[in-house]
Amino acid sequence: MTTERLPIVDCVSPEPRARGREHGEALRLPIREKIERWQSATAADYGEAPSSFFERLLKETGFRAAIERHTPELMEEVLGIAEGAGIDPETAYAMQLMDEEWWFGRAAHDGHCSGAAIAPSGRDVTAMGQTMDLPAWHDGAQALLKLRGKNGTPSLVFTSAGMIGLMGFSGRGLGICVNTLSGLRSRPDGLPVAFVMRGALARESATDAKRFLVGVPHASGQNYLIGDRWNVFALECSAAGAREVAAQNGRILHTNHPLVSLDLRTDAAASENSKARLSSLHAELCDAQGRTVENIKAALASRREGAAISMERRPDMGQTQLMSIGAVVYEIGGAIRGWVTGGPPSAGAWRELSFG
Repeated sequence: MTTERLPIVDCVSPEPRARGREHGEALRLPIREKIERWQSATAADYGEAPSSFFERLLKETGFRAAIERHTPELMEEVLGIAEGAGIDPETAYAMQLMDEEWWFGRAAHDGHCSGAAIAPSGRDVTAMGQTMDLPAWHDGAQALLKLRGKNGTPSLVFTSAGMIGLMGFSGRGLGICVNTLSGLRSRPDGLPVAFVMRGALARESATDAKRFLVGVPHASGQNYLIGDRWNVFALECSAAGAREVAAQNGRILHTNHPLVSLDLRTDAAASENSKARLSSLHAELCDAQGRTVENIKAALASRREGAAISMERRPDMGQTQLMSIGAVVYEIGGAIRGWVTGGPPSAGAWRELSFG
């Protein structure tokens, strides 16, 4: 996918089921094509037929109860996606459980998203962004969803077709970035990452989103980077709850290893690549004193040897190998601005986004 071809789906209805139906109808073909690639990748990743693997995933976990308790409107949206795309509702539901599938199936990779946030200070406004690094079978399914809440507030959400969202920002001035922390403990009755992200994005402010993140049970280890005009926060979330990562010199940088949480899996191993990428972010944004969205864009496009933030797709790359399927940057001050790439930020142009 290239940035120029990245579709924007305008979901005009504020009602969850209808909103999901609009998403499913608009992206019906890429959703169906992605499901075929996903099922092939599942067999390769886990050595099990997709039908039996996903049957076990849904039967042996209790995510639905947490979803119905904390974000019931998002389950309605998932059912709408299934209706619009003409796919089985259980397939649409399983599609939302990306991070949960990884720990349930013990995926070989440990994640590769990299994120950064710069707190507002003086005349400098909040700036934040991340790469979204996923298995290459997601490539071609990238999309932006333009959503409206019941109060009319719009949001722009980057997604892989058929999912309720991966990362996004709202017209009220709240931005959210995420990165996997596979070394932290999971829980089979927690709230899955996609629902946590969208639930937090629906809040009025970063402080409200932080309160939501602290208050819900977490199915998967994940860092949530949240910011608005006044604050930036990072919370490392896991089975044991949420631990806040303190900003250093007005910056929060994160990759895929925990910085403060001690809720480690017994088989957790430190990722040298994650540490190297964190050092790369520090070099771009701390050592160089970068504080602007342009600095963040440059940091996300970095490809230092052994520490590449932007992962480009190679011609010989298999469908299960990781690549940057996109990146986002938000600037949140008196004005709210965003930029997106539909692939690796080192290999394509940024597109500016607006709520108009």
